[in-house]
Amino acid sequence: MRSRLARALSAIGVALACVLPAPARAQTRTGRLLVTVVDPMGAVVPEADVTITGVENATKPSSTATPVKTSDRGVATFERLPLGRYAVEAQFPGFDTGRLKNIRVRAGDNKQTVILPLRQVEDTITVGADAQEAASDRSSTFGTTLTREQLDSLSDDPDVLRQQLMDMAGPDAVISVDSFEGRDLPSKAQIKSIRISRDQFAAEIHSAGFPRIDVVTQPGVSPFRGSVGMNFYDSALDGRNPIIDSRAAAQSRTVNSSIGGTLIPNKLGGSIFFYGNQGYSTPVQYASAGGGAVSRTANLRTPNGLLEGGASLEYAVTRDQVLRLEAVHYGTNSDNLGAYDSDDRAYSTKNGQSYVYGQLIGAIGRRFAANTRFELGLSDRSSRSAVEAPTIVVPEAFTSGGAQRAGGTHSVSYSIGSDIDYVRGRHSVRMGMQLDGTNYRTDESTNYLGTYTFESLDAFLAGQPRSYTRRIGDPHIAYTNLTGGIYIQDDIRLRKNLTMTPGVRYEAQTHLADYDNFGPRFGVTWAPFASGRTTLRASVGIFYDWLGTSTYEQTLRVDGFRQQEINILDPSYPDPGDAAAPPTNRYLLDPNLRMARNSRVSTGISQMLNRRLTVNLTYAYIRGSNLLVGENLNAPVDGVRPDPTFANIVEAVSDGGARTHSLTTNVALNFAPIGVPMIPGAGRLIDWRRGLTVNGTYILSSAQNDTDGAFATPATNDLADEWGPAPGDVRHRANVSFNTGVFRSLSARFGVSANSALPLTIRTGSDDNLDLIFNDRPAGVGRNSARIGSRWQADASFYYAFALGSRQVNSGGGVAITGSSGNYSATIVGSQSVPRYRLNIGVNIQNLTNHANYSGYSGVMTSQFFLQPTVAYGMRRVTFNASVSF
Repeated sequence: MRSRLARALSAIGVALACVLPAPARAQTRTGRLLVTVVDPMGAVVPEADVTITGVENATKPSSTATPVKTSDRGVATFERLPLGRYAVEAQFPGFDTGRLKNIRVRAGDNKQTVILPLRQVEDTITVGADAQEAASDRSSTFGTTLTREQLDSLSDDPDVLRQQLMDMAGPDAVISVDSFEGRDLPSKAQIKSIRISRDQFAAEIHSAGFPRIDVVTQPGVSPFRGSVGMNFYDSALDGRNPIIDSRAAAQSRTVNSSIGGTLIPNKLGGSIFFYGNQGYSTPVQYASAGGGAVSRTANLRTPNGLLEGGASLEYAVTRDQVLRLEAVHYGTNSDNLGAYDSDDRAYSTKNGQSYVYGQLIGAIGRRFAANTRFELGLSDRSSRSAVEAPTIVVPEAFTSGGAQRAGGTHSVSYSIGSDIDYVRGRHSVRMGMQLDGTNYRTDESTNYLGTYTFESLDAFLAGQPRSYTRRIGDPHIAYTNLTGGIYIQDDIRLRKNLTMTPGVRYEAQTHLADYDNFGPRFGVTWAPFASGRTTLRASVGIFYDWLGTSTYEQTLRVDGFRQQEINILDPSYPDPGDAAAPPTNRYLLDPNLRMARNSRVSTGISQMLNRRLTVNLTYAYIRGSNLLVGENLNAPVDGVRPDPTFANIVEAVSDGGARTHSLTTNVALNFAPIGVPMIPGAGRLIDWRRGLTVNGTYILSSAQNDTDGAFATPATNDLADEWGPAPGDVRHRANVSFNTGVFRSLSARFGVSANSALPLTIRTGSDDNLDLIFNDRPAGVGRNSARIGSRWQADASFYYAFALGSRQVNSGGGVAITGSSGNYSATIVGSQSVPRYRLNIGVNIQNLTNHANYSGYSGVMTSQFFLQPTVAYGMRRVTFNASVSF
């Protein structure tokens, strides 16, 4: 079987060689050395210093006198080395020197891995790099790799951790966990590294330039290690909610554990983990009725629970290839959700999800590498209302009655993707594919008992509703959604300081008769100066967005026949009469619907001002077309429907557009004072090399469009009147975080995030054009013309680690895969002296100053809360945690 695989891979190599540039025919007398630097756990180490020294007469002239810095993937590259033997040294603050005493460089690519032992006090020589070549690498600039201190200071709560990462990267960032997009974040104990990449433009990327957060979890093929931890939160330490001038009772208890390591030396490793959370919160209700505005805590609590567990295996198929299998199960349940208007609006949900992930990653021969992955998921979700009763809505005043939620959805999802890298000469080619699919079966029901909508509080008190809507018919539907893409790109090294990246991506999707979705991409990365401290980049490309499954499902669910959405104008109250007779709403997809398209142009500069301070500046312009917007095909004309058999017939059409300008500035400061502590003996308490790191991001942007969604119709039935700020148009966003580990065993983080006000549409609150869609605006007032609710908050966290005992750890040769872009190799982890146990205690404080941030503003002119906030969120929250690792 192995010989068959070798023959197949050889055939692939021959086929690709026919279409890729061929090398010079003459035999080369030099080689290329790729050195990957990793820590004792197998994590790659960016910005490590690597030197090589010739140990033979023929190689001594090529010894490096200045250091070569490793890239963000932990790789240092040495070009055109005379063939022969060399010694390699690698250094990084906080670790001892890693050495390879005698390695041979042969013609072609040579791959070696250096392990940095845990630090022992020792003076060494610092080495350097051909920084200009490294600076022109497309993937090594315009990004941030979080340090170990920054990772340690992040929250243990996955939801809070996600928000912290989004604050650092930006609100549109795409999170990838072990190359899988859409996965839930793992617990912090499982995370090995986090990299934030900005200015994404290559053909391997689906989204239009959004920042990317790549999370890599710990492999199970290192020395056996494990941890047991717990978090505890109680509202007793919360800040007071200014809306109700008190604290809403809440509590949360979390337990997590994991263990993993080498099972068979050089072959097999594994890990298991568990995460459980139990807690409750109390909804804050703010509403207006006949007696005036009321703000209070609900008379019920919202209990919730989460149970997550999983296991993974890593198997070394060859020395250069690793197969990873992982199985994960999530189970959640929540009661009394939605009780933010009144207690009778509560409902409960249950959700169970099981996933199997597989990944085969590694080098194939000398020039190929592959990352092939698959995913299979099963999901069951159900909902149930606490009270079964019709709903009463007075816009921006109150909502009462039952939540009207029943039934659930069962889905089966599957995904397969593969990236193949080929490196030859000046070319680094990557090609790949991605196919994602989901089968849905659902009987979810909403609004099955009907909803009365009143134009104002006075109309409610008079018992005069404007409309009555209700869904009737069969809620059972089943459908399949498939999305797919293929791409090819090439990083062409024109000169050592200049890289050109052409590529193209093609995408298609079911339910769209649109097959002309080619997205060419092109970028140039240039390091103009020999110091390598300056990198310039420009790119242009076309990107596409998928049709959302919820949009397609709406057209199946309420097509006017399977389910009907009756809509009665000026109904009687509280009995609307015969609910089966009136005309119904209908939702359609335009047969000529096209995939949303974004054309993006960007330029940027990355400047290392000195070895401690780096500044990135990126400007991007995106023009969107084919965005979905609702068109009412049956709007009343002089109060009369063109087709009296239906009410509103809303068709999703590709007529919408958008325009976005954004300027992103990122500053990274790594301040590590050099010298002897001024206080005698302080060296036992202070580690100056851990210093202080500061990361700051500021985004200035302007986003405009003419649509609020696939079935959102223009207020005047004229799309030209809808152009204005997009719903998420936040002009200013800023985030800055300070991390320090200068005091031994203590890590501290302080962060501040802020954004300017969101846009809000002013509405009359009445149905002036009698289409039973309450989106009418005053004459001359544009969409999203008001601004409300700027936000800022400060967070802090402190973690202290107690080292208990010490021991020598020998993995017996555990295998960990490292590298990328044609440079995959396996790492054999050796013997190290480590603490036997480590006790970690910490505290995480959200909204340290308890600054009040508000939302829930009403844009309805008839509302008592017009332009007033109804929600205060993010009150100060203190979470304690403790864990033991070994």
